[in-house]
Amino acid sequence: MAERRYPTHPIPGVGAIVLSPHGLLLARRDKEPGVGLWSIPGGGIELGETQEQAIIREVEEETGVQCRVLELIDTVDLITPDERGLIEYHFIINHYLTLAITDSIRPETSEGEVGWFHPDHLPPDIASERIIELIQSAKTRILELMSTL
Repeated sequence: MAERRYPTHPIPGVGAIVLSPHGLLLARRDKEPGVGLWSIPGGGIELGETQEQAIIREVEEETGVQCRVLELIDTVDLITPDERGLIEYHFIINHYLTLAITDSIRPETSEGEVGWFHPDHLPPDIASERIIELIQSAKTRILELMSTL
């Protein structure tokens, strides 16, 4: 997605903490930034699409899971400069807590990987410290919801 590199303005996006009785859903990124690392599902909002529609679409595309959006939990700026100090990526991402309606998972690509993880046992190769901080900041709510599923 070359148009996302070196943008002329920040790009709006969404991220989803998807919960089920199995834990929270992570997928290995197949795009920069963070290719090959575990992250929460999400992506850019398409023209004419609401944030809720974007979350539902992105989660299903990346993981095969259908979900229901519960609540906004955080907004972050993801700004990634290149080695020259130029802004290579700039996303404004609204993160939502969601519940899985289905729990059968499949990666978006044949090389991809998707998995359920307990918030206390996340994989060591998470895409960014911000993802860990996001999960930790919502951990009480995550565990509360998981206990009712």
